[in-house]
Amino acid sequence: MTAARVPAMDFFERQQQARTNTGRLLLLYGMAVAGIVAAVHVVLAVALTHGEGLFNPGLMLLSLGGTMLVILIGVAVGNSSLSAGGSAVAELCGGRPLERGTHDPAERRYLNVVEEMAIASGVPMPAVFVLEEEEGINAFAAGHTTDDYAVAVSRGCLDQLTRDELQGVVAHEFSHILTGDMRRNIQLTGWLYGIMGLALVGRVLAEIGGRSSHSRSREGGQSTAMFLLLGLGLLIIGWVGQIFSRAIQAAISRQREYLADASAVQFTRNPAGIAGALKKIGGYPTGSTIGNSHASAFSHMFFASALDSLFATHPPLEERIRLLDPQFNPEIAAATQSAPAEHAASAALAPVAALRQFSARPTAPKPLQLRHASRLLSELPAPLLQAVEEPLGASAIVFALLLDARQSVREAQLRALQEFAPEAVRFEVARLHPQVDALPSRLHLPLATLATAALGRMSLNQYRQFRQCVDGLIEADAMIDLFEFALKKSLCRHLDPRFLGKPSKAVAPDEGALVPQCALLLSALSHLGQTRSGDQAAAFAAGAAVMNLPEAQRVLRPIAECNLAHLDAALDALAAAPMQHKQRLMEACATAVSHDGLVHEDEMSLLRAMGDALEHPLPPGVQDE
Repeated sequence: MTAARVPAMDFFERQQQARTNTGRLLLLYGMAVAGIVAAVHVVLAVALTHGEGLFNPGLMLLSLGGTMLVILIGVAVGNSSLSAGGSAVAELCGGRPLERGTHDPAERRYLNVVEEMAIASGVPMPAVFVLEEEEGINAFAAGHTTDDYAVAVSRGCLDQLTRDELQGVVAHEFSHILTGDMRRNIQLTGWLYGIMGLALVGRVLAEIGGRSSHSRSREGGQSTAMFLLLGLGLLIIGWVGQIFSRAIQAAISRQREYLADASAVQFTRNPAGIAGALKKIGGYPTGSTIGNSHASAFSHMFFASALDSLFATHPPLEERIRLLDPQFNPEIAAATQSAPAEHAASAALAPVAALRQFSARPTAPKPLQLRHASRLLSELPAPLLQAVEEPLGASAIVFALLLDARQSVREAQLRALQEFAPEAVRFEVARLHPQVDALPSRLHLPLATLATAALGRMSLNQYRQFRQCVDGLIEADAMIDLFEFALKKSLCRHLDPRFLGKPSKAVAPDEGALVPQCALLLSALSHLGQTRSGDQAAAFAAGAAVMNLPEAQRVLRPIAECNLAHLDAALDALAAAPMQHKQRLMEACATAVSHDGLVHEDEMSLLRAMGDALEHPLPPGVQDE
């Protein structure tokens, strides 16, 4: 059966429609919370002042402050449910960690698909799990960010889906992570917990009032009535608020499912892949059912759901299929159970155009990135792929990547390893270094990306020792090159929060205050990518126009100011900027880099380091396509 060819613009329009609908629903959610605060104020005014203090500023402040305090306590409780990261959720749902050494062909195929997706997306390798006891066809991705995320699929997913179908499902889940859906779901769930807290407070007050009415039937009648009225009012507001909030949250989740479906097709250019997975869910005896008792709490994270109600977090299965395959007929759906035929990939974008488009918004990878990632994986020797699966080998890989080609520098680096690294690690470095040294440089960052997951399983003492070794290897020649800068920036951003704790979140600065940092990044890329001063100024001007820098700031900074220490400080300052600002900055940087129509390896290394620091991952080697 030939994969249906759907015009790409349909999917771009569908993504934009889903984003627009999400924005409207989030606004409605905010209005619902405001309505809850107003309703609490009315109840307080009636209970405490018989309605006379309805417009009393002090009572209004008390209503707002008290309601938000209860809700924010609930938000903190709700957010704590995922504080341990995606792996904790996967294990809670019965997931088994998947290691590269597995002999199961279906598991190896699944691991390969996830590796391709991670490399193509330019994000660290996630923790990979299999829900071994689940025969239904389902999957999920969980985690606050790409620092702590995990991907899990059911055994039914592995046994029943073809590679194209599995790739469509994994692309769908990566879309949720890369577009911030996990963070949004956690935030909305937290607010739902907070609204539930109002109902709990109301219940306690109502019980106090009820006991008072029995024990002091003739005394304190006014206070008893106040407690009862206030308690019942809050109880009703909490219940009604939960109903509306859950309905809006479910509607937002459904819109994000439409967006993830459309994104998966855009990335793979194979509607038959994800559509085939959905069709098999419809025709499979156990459907997408997950039997684990904890799964219901995370139902909004799954690829598909059996819920069919006002609070269903997924659109109807048939509707999702029809959007992907307009010719779908459920009466002959059994015919879709065979594997889809090979499909012709759409024409790849021109190199520079691809870089600019990819830099505009972080998304799951497109076909050219997936094909490139697949080629990169095939070029990596088996011993290196095996080594990155466990902490000792992964740390040895990183150290081998940092060893300098110059003999004098390497001797200083080996002395640093002798001082900080255990003997077993030094032995692995010596064993693996010849193969690492033989790799083309374009494979270095992808190999480090694969090592990140195993590095996250080190103990705290091992990680501190690992960081000492990394610093010693980099500082051995008293200078840092672009590859070392990109590698250390990525390792620190993704691993430091896991072991050393997350730094306190900085207040988002005003965009105007970040203009010097933006100009510095654009200047560095312009100097790096262009050899003639006129070309450097033109590249900077092109990037500054995209960034819409003020005229007074559209001045190319001297190359002496564009050292890596200044860039590091600028990236740290920009990390707290709004995501929309970061996206525009990355698009401006890509414009400056590609001004001459070429993107060199050093330029791509610096651009990737910037993207990683700004939570806007870029794939390796996209310019090679």
